Amino acid sequence: MKAQPNINVLVVDDHPIVRDGICAIIDHQQDLDVVGQAANAAEAIALFDSLDPDVTLVDLGLPDIGGIELISILRAKSQTARFIVLTANAGGSEISRALHAGANAYLFKNAPSEELLTAIRTVSGGGRYLSAAVGRSADAIASHPDLTARELEVLKWIVRGHSNSQIAREMGVVEETIKSHVKNVLTKLRVNSRSKAAALALQLGLVRSADA
Repeated sequence: MKAQPNINVLVVDDHPIVRDGICAIIDHQQDLDVVGQAANAAEAIALFDSLDPDVTLVDLGLPDIGGIELISILRAKSQTARFIVLTANAGGSEISRALHAGANAYLFKNAPSEELLTAIRTVSGGGRYLSAAVGRSADAIASHPDLTARELEVLKWIVRGHSNSQIAREMGVVEETIKSHVKNVLTKLRVNSRSKAAALALQLGLVRSADA
């Protein structure tokens, strides 16, 4: 019986220590090979074109363009390539965006090494992999209707603790407009207070703590 070829993996992360750790985990497996490492999207695109990896691991926080945009670019180059997001960002809103862009798996960097290996083998075989933690975040996002860009902006100011009048001044609109936006935000998030909306926004990643 002919042996199956090894799964070739490209690792994209801007932190050398993280890349080295990931590569060590992968290279220790008999059926997996790291064929390239990239510190940014430009390097990743060049290596992807020359190496044609089976699976590409992508960090979202790259220094040139975001990981989600990178996945979209690489997906356009190959419909057979498989992509895994491996990120420290637990924000739920980026999960659905990454999957829509073409990611086949989404893992947090605090996942056990065994889970990473399972995800690589699963997506290489044509499947999709979401850890339990990611699945909960994705389900939570899916259960809430999408907020508009203006509603998200209002929500950001709510998280910062601003009143309606303060938000109106910041956004250059009348206070009644802000009251309407706040009402829509509370309705869509299915909460009955600004404090609950703020807490849920941070929990689901609708607003990043760094932006608050």
